[in-house]
Amino acid sequence: MTVRKTISFQEVDAAIAKIASEIAATHKWTDNLVLAAIANGGIGLTEILHDRLSSDHNIQTFKAVVDISFYRDDIGVNPIAKEVEATELAQNPEDATIILVDDVLFTGRSARAALSEIHALGRPKKIELTTLVDRGNRTLPIQSDYIGLIEPTTPHEKVVVQLIPNNLAKSHIDILNS
Repeated sequence: MTVRKTISFQEVDAAIAKIASEIAATHKWTDNLVLAAIANGGIGLTEILHDRLSSDHNIQTFKAVVDISFYRDDIGVNPIAKEVEATELAQNPEDATIILVDDVLFTGRSARAALSEIHALGRPKKIELTTLVDRGNRTLPIQSDYIGLIEPTTPHEKVVVQLIPNNLAKSHIDILNS
């Protein structure tokens, strides 16, 4: 695979700042706001958003991790290749507004699986979705409420997000040709 495009840490940082500002504007008065990382891709972005919302916007959030491994509809074709996080919700989902967080939105299947996992635990007041990169090519009618970057790709390309929460200057995104 060859790199078709690299998105610099400055662009990544600006995209994250944009997402944080949009979430803050929408949820300035929301109680019990939960940033729920879709494991494993959303974990780093959740850490960064949690810190930015607190420090830059004075918005307090709870962090959670959502394990989608048992709700994936392609598990037979794409077995789980790495260790996943167990679903952890610090708050009762019935009392929460949950923002699902993922690094890349592609077909919509991960978001659908995360919705299934959340609803297995309870029925939140509201669920939203944020993604750092929307690459298009949806096969399900799922869209992000908050999008950092829109990078159209072909179905055969791959988007690799390298997010380092405690050192964003080493973060970048590569779009790879197949």
